[in-house]
Amino acid sequence: MDVSEENLKLIEKIRKFRDCKELEETLKLENELLKQEKEDYEEALVELSSELLDRADLLGKIKDLEAENRKLLLERKRIENEYDFIVTTPNDTSSVYGEIREQLSNAKKEVLVCSPWITYLVDEFGDFNKKINLKVIANFREEDVKSGITDLDKFRVLKNLGAEIRYNNNVHAKMIFIDSRVAIISSANLTRKGLSVNYEAGVVIKNQEKVKTALKFFNGVWDESEPLTEKMIQGMNHK
Repeated sequence: MDVSEENLKLIEKIRKFRDCKELEETLKLENELLKQEKEDYEEALVELSSELLDRADLLGKIKDLEAENRKLLLERKRIENEYDFIVTTPNDTSSVYGEIREQLSNAKKEVLVCSPWITYLVDEFGDFNKKINLKVIANFREEDVKSGITDLDKFRVLKNLGAEIRYNNNVHAKMIFIDSRVAIISSANLTRKGLSVNYEAGVVIKNQEKVKTALKFFNGVWDESEPLTEKMIQGMNHK
């Protein structure tokens, strides 16, 4: 059957229409798929951003904890250095004596000494320059001089070094302060037996608040003690 040219054109138009319709449906479907993919990507991006933010926050917290840990370690080290246990034993090096000598060698302004008897360690004060203020509290009894546990010559040496000496026969504390920054408190008298023979124990304190507390005690004893004059020393020599 012959088909007219007009019908052929109509058929071609119908075919093209169908092709366009199919293409439109295809493009519409693809557009929906792209839209869904976009939404999926956006959701994934939000989740990723959240994860990155959480990670950054976690890393920040880790850095803060590391910094805090370093700070605590430094503080622990500082506290450990503020206190030390020292001893004297007859069979070992005397850390009491060693600590006193070391701290005295670093003295710059002031050294305060409290000991019932001082017959040892006097030479260590001889290296002081005249700018160092030296104060000493000790016992001063006739029976101690006669027994030899008080050495009048040591008092003279200290006075020649510029020391201000006071006596208090109720004193039994043994303390040394260096520049108001270190306190050495022990059971050891400043005698040969106390610093090298007996079993003695004590502490070195570098905590400033505790040093200040100990200094208050020393200053209280100092205020209650009497000046030891050269005349008194000479008078004791003739008894």
